Amino acid sequence: MELVQYKGAAVERDIQHPALKKVLEFLQTHDVSQDEKGNHPVSDDFFYNVIEMTTTTDDERVWESHREFYDVHLIFEGRERIHYNFLSNMEEGDYDAEGDWQQMSGQALFDLIFTPGSLLLLDPNDAHKTGLIAEEAGPIRKVVFKVKIV
Repeated sequence: MELVQYKGAAVERDIQHPALKKVLEFLQTHDVSQDEKGNHPVSDDFFYNVIEMTTTTDDERVWESHREFYDVHLIFEGRERIHYNFLSNMEEGDYDAEGDWQQMSGQALFDLIFTPGSLLLLDPNDAHKTGLIAEEAGPIRKVVFKVKIV
């Protein structure tokens, strides 16, 4: 997991991770903040999903991690709680190869309140449960970039 401060197409420090670099380079030439909800392919190894939802309770969301793609989250509107734990601390279930989704169960090691102005990188070892109520249920609009792991 890596969390960085994001302002426009710039960050507050030098970024070394290739997935974050790829996303930031893309954002320098593409304004995704008003794109339609849904999947947006960029290339064979890079796409993004625009998500609009109302945050909800823990029991209405699922734990996940991904083997084939990094997740890079960027929130534009609202506040979202994200549960986090190391994959090694979780009880793994089935893996959906087509959707690149590792099912699992377990407890949060810690929570993150995700707000506009932040980029969050999640790798295959990062178990996460997103879309949770921060203080009270409310709408969020975010983009999740998917960058193929090489």
